[in-house]
Amino acid sequence: MKKIYSLLFIAITTLGYSQFAENFDTATTPGLPVGWTSFRGANALGTEFDWTTVAAPRANTAPNCAFVRFEADTGDVNEDWLVTPLINLTNYSGASLTFYGNQQFTAPWGTVYEIKVSTTSQTDISSFTNIVTYGESDFLTAATPMTATALKTVALSDYNGQQIYIAFVMTQDDGDNWFIDTVGVTGTLSTISFDSQSNTVYPNPTTGLVTINSNEAIEAVKIIGMLGNVIKTHKNTNTIDLSDLETGSYFVSIVTESGKVTTRKVIKK
Repeated sequence: MKKIYSLLFIAITTLGYSQFAENFDTATTPGLPVGWTSFRGANALGTEFDWTTVAAPRANTAPNCAFVRFEADTGDVNEDWLVTPLINLTNYSGASLTFYGNQQFTAPWGTVYEIKVSTTSQTDISSFTNIVTYGESDFLTAATPMTATALKTVALSDYNGQQIYIAFVMTQDDGDNWFIDTVGVTGTLSTISFDSQSNTVYPNPTTGLVTINSNEAIEAVKIIGMLGNVIKTHKNTNTIDLSDLETGSYFVSIVTESGKVTTRKVIKK
């Protein structure tokens, strides 16, 4: 939604955008969706069963969900990691993770379920920070459908403005199983404002090259999609090439050496 407040200032504020969503229904079974990865913990134990996608009638969205099975008699505790693709929260605030989860059994088996976040690597265990820890009492059994009672919400506000990987980690020795489905990351798209008194961009519309006319030296230029995702970044230039982008509207965020930020809307033909 756009509101024109004056000839000098325009602001766009969008709430509640979904920045990432996965229901595992496009993955082959067994297998994982494109961009996801799974691996074992630092001791590399638990080689018989890893994270996979299964057809589960009790999934939140049929037919598939992600699943990892317990292992016993491996010599130590087993860790199974399932990690999302890179999630871009560059222009988001108030972000949160939601997912649906169930375990398998009703008896307690000492399984620990954790959500971890890394801002640097999808596979470097040492780069992840633990965000929340669940026990078996926090999940219903697999005999219970993944309805609203199976929904978990995890705050990600500490990672506003960053790009992150989210890991689902199950730790156990002869413990329980874990089913997860309908993973989503949502947040509030940051306000993008326009100051019509500085930094012009031309030609607009454009088929490719765009020139920025600025009274100050330019430090950085970001090309931003309509949902707030940063598509590309340029340094120390007043000419950018949009020829590789699809037809549509984009924001050009211009940062000068003095720290002033101006945003222009550009139409790619």
